[in-house]
Amino acid sequence: MKKQTFAQDFFSSGVESVKSLREIAVEKIKEAIVSGYFLPGDHLKERELSQLMGISTTPIKEAFRILGNEGFVKTVPRKGTYVSEYANTSIEEILLLRASIEGLCCRLAAMKMSESDLDLLEKQVTKMAQLKEEHDAEALLQQNTAFHEMIVHFAANAMIKNMLDNVKAFDQAFRKRALSYNKEIIEGYAEHSAIFQAIKQRDGDLAEQLMKQHILRTTEFILSNQNE
Repeated sequence: MKKQTFAQDFFSSGVESVKSLREIAVEKIKEAIVSGYFLPGDHLKERELSQLMGISTTPIKEAFRILGNEGFVKTVPRKGTYVSEYANTSIEEILLLRASIEGLCCRLAAMKMSESDLDLLEKQVTKMAQLKEEHDAEALLQQNTAFHEMIVHFAANAMIKNMLDNVKAFDQAFRKRALSYNKEIIEGYAEHSAIFQAIKQRDGDLAEQLMKQHILRTTEFILSNQNE
């Protein structure tokens, strides 16, 4: 059942024409590692992955090379490619970076946002509150992502945005994993609401602190439940 669900996730997203097959493969395998589908030590089989994604084994091989350089997988000659035992450590480091950068975004947003910008962000929080009450995790995932993207946008710093684009696959996978837990739906919304209030009050120090705490708490929660 687990494998079937994973395959459905692969196919439902489709192949984005603006991305190469290699990029698609890298993102999907990263998502699988982050979400806990693949664990440290798991054997990654080229043919199986190519069938799941509906692509040839060539971009899978290229993805393995890239992921190997990033420390997420390791290739053993004549044996195959395996998820690195350091994968969780790498993920934690990446999300620590994300927490720091998005925290800074909140500080900048509190400084730069206009009143009309704040109105838009408040409407987004209201939309998320409604989805929380409806327990619509799939829609809430999309709106949570939109909330974070809006803050990055309102921070108005191109360099920061480029840095966050590099960890986007991890960001999406972690939010999806987190929102599979009802407790996280409730707690995550409360944290988003508090972040908005801090930005609205122009309290950059508090907004930055709350965003960092939110991302790090979610990271710790998901990694501690990785095997469930």
